[in-house]
Amino acid sequence: MSSDTSAFTWRRIRDSLDVYSPEQLASRLREALAPLRVGSIHPSRLKQAQNAVQDLLKNELGPWYTMSGLPLGNEVLGGYCWCHSFFNQNPPHRTTDVNENIQLMLTSLERIRSFLYALDGVYQTARRQIEAAGDDKALRAKALEEGLVRSVDLTAETTSCEETWYSVAQDAMSWCIEAMGLPVSDATEELLDTAFVFESWIAPPPEVLRAAAARVAEIAV
Repeated sequence: MSSDTSAFTWRRIRDSLDVYSPEQLASRLREALAPLRVGSIHPSRLKQAQNAVQDLLKNELGPWYTMSGLPLGNEVLGGYCWCHSFFNQNPPHRTTDVNENIQLMLTSLERIRSFLYALDGVYQTARRQIEAAGDDKALRAKALEEGLVRSVDLTAETTSCEETWYSVAQDAMSWCIEAMGLPVSDATEELLDTAFVFESWIAPPPEVLRAAAARVAEIAV
């Protein structure tokens, strides 16, 4: 499980999603990248600009960016690579226009943010089902089981099961439990880490995924 996953992580991520302003970020990015508008782009200048942008994103964006484990350039979501996208896309013809590069970054950030919104939709549905179940432990467990399964399915679909996609899925399941208002106990965390069998490039068989989710839900509710 990601080291950034802790109590109330999801709440902070979710609360920060609506605060994001792409227009404001674009303005700050234009300021940071202004030096690249003139002269040739030497690799050393490009590296300096990249560092400036990465620092800007960390400072300007909220927990949805800094705590989700999905920064710009992550390997599984967003479709952005610092080596091949930052003023270096579509080789051998580099796109050096500042505004075009800013738009590429904003587009990738929106993919990440949209995924987190989609997860929130899954969590809200599961929470309503848990609340409707009242004190019926079996029904509550079934609702959480479904939420866990849907969290993994959504992650697999969105990431296309890229290499190490399952680290995102594991965080998504932990956030799911938290979003239900349930504590993520040590026993639950251990089971989240051991009950699921994930591989890069492939989604887990549905019956295996559901069985593991049922085991976790049984002890979590």
